[in-house]
Amino acid sequence: MSLQTHILSSSDKGLSSVTTLIVGNKAAALIDPPFLVPDANAVVDWVNQKANVPLKAIFVTHHHPDHYCSANPILDAFPESRLYAAPYVCAGIDREYDEKVKYWLTVFGKENVPEKPTKPIPFHHSLFVLDGNVDSLIVLLGPLQGDSVDHTLFWLPTERTIVCGDSVYARSTHVWSVAVISIGHDRGFADTLDLIEALNPSKVIPGHIESGWELDAKADLAHNRKYLELFASKVTHAKQKPSVDELFETFKNAFPQADKNLDFFLGHLS
Repeated sequence: MSLQTHILSSSDKGLSSVTTLIVGNKAAALIDPPFLVPDANAVVDWVNQKANVPLKAIFVTHHHPDHYCSANPILDAFPESRLYAAPYVCAGIDREYDEKVKYWLTVFGKENVPEKPTKPIPFHHSLFVLDGNVDSLIVLLGPLQGDSVDHTLFWLPTERTIVCGDSVYARSTHVWSVAVISIGHDRGFADTLDLIEALNPSKVIPGHIESGWELDAKADLAHNRKYLELFASKVTHAKQKPSVDELFETFKNAFPQADKNLDFFLGHLS
């Protein structure tokens, strides 16, 4: 049996971040634990429903807290598993850990954010396989530019599936574009989209998607390109700096289907 992939979107409060479960014949792996504890508890129940094999590993695509912060309940539920990330992702987490944990605890409280989120162990390899599926490689591609400079993409060539983290946002969400304000960064983000398209995947798993939306590789990649192009014209290459209200309304009206968490995504952008 080839590897099977399943996705679960977190709550609106958890920014609809995506957790991916990869299930093989004898073992399973998880990519991107959610931001908030209640969503992590939901992931535990979901893994138990979807996988009848041990969860052996949990990976993190990049250093943003909404993709690793509440791994603790999952690690507690599956003690055989370990939390991993590429060394450059670990470095990003270490760099901001104290500041981010303190901040999000004040926002959400300890019932939603662990007081001491588990840090991932550096994973120094470019690929791995799950027990029982030695012919199905899981390849780590990175570091690549997404909404941060430290993304790892997880490419399953046999299944033609790619787990993108926040180098791809579903068309149901706004793109966290605050970190791509420089010309080099927006080009890097576009280059990552080019790489994903060049792999010709049949399944593209984004870093955020609202519950109830279907995956659509072509539409989601086009959504990100349109977003970056608008961002470049209105921000990066703009001759005149737009007002806060103008920027908010421009992106809100350009992507009307992305109608959740506007204060977070567009508020920070503005």
